[in-house]
Amino acid sequence: MKRRRILSLFLAAAAVFFAAAAPALAQEVMSNAEVISLAKAGLNPTLIVGKIRTSKTDFDLSTDALIKLKQAGVSDDIVAAMLEAKSGKSVNAGSNTNSTGAASPGALGDPNDPMAKHNYGIYLYEEKDGVRKMTPLKANVSAQNRTGGLFTSSLTYGIGKVKTKTNLPGRNADMQMQSTTPVFYFYLDITSGGLNTASGVPSDPKEFTLVQFNQRSDNREVTIGKSNAFGAKGGLSDEYVRQFKAEDMGNGIFKVTPAADLKKGEYGFMLVNSGNSNTAAGVGAKFFDFGVNMTP
Repeated sequence: MKRRRILSLFLAAAAVFFAAAAPALAQEVMSNAEVISLAKAGLNPTLIVGKIRTSKTDFDLSTDALIKLKQAGVSDDIVAAMLEAKSGKSVNAGSNTNSTGAASPGALGDPNDPMAKHNYGIYLYEEKDGVRKMTPLKANVSAQNRTGGLFTSSLTYGIGKVKTKTNLPGRNADMQMQSTTPVFYFYLDITSGGLNTASGVPSDPKEFTLVQFNQRSDNREVTIGKSNAFGAKGGLSDEYVRQFKAEDMGNGIFKVTPAADLKKGEYGFMLVNSGNSNTAAGVGAKFFDFGVNMTP
């Protein structure tokens, strides 16, 4: 009888203890901040994934939040575990992907998520009413050039400038947008450290120049060389160049935005080392072109 009484008292005390502890345990919810703290503390990613899978979670997995996780050094495996906890669906963190922002065949992620794996290229990112959309820019190649001006002008005593211009067919690019501050994502090959002899894919946005075309009746052009009786100068004219900012998001992904609002007109990201070996010719120069047209 005495033993029963002692056992009853023990069980009652245990019940009180667990009842008091339960609310505290129930209140522990993993958040993005906790994941970042654990990652920065140097905890093994496997342990962090295990904690995510065994804890109650409330993660923010919006595009901005994913970018902050990446910038904080949170690995893809951990982010995948967070996505699984949020959606309840299995996520492959990268067994079918390479170490850059580009995906191996058949391993593409969400096509409208800028931090997911994509094929190499430049993509326009848009978000409206919470819906994300990414559209690849197609490369357009210059097939011809033209020159303007004469050396032997009687008014300039033979020292008039001659301009060499490369152009793209058509007055407007196929892609037209209304935003004057478009956002682009570049998916490049960073594995070669800039020595892109193997893949031929650029490794840095600095290998591109953003230009604004001069629109003609049936084409778009930029000046790529100037000369006169005393010499010549190659390269894009400053009047056509527009500055842009590039933010390294990691894994070969770069967020690119114009440094200033773009005006209505035709533009293109020129791959600087593309085209004819004769720089002044400009034939074969590759442009990822688009137009800004604020009128719907």
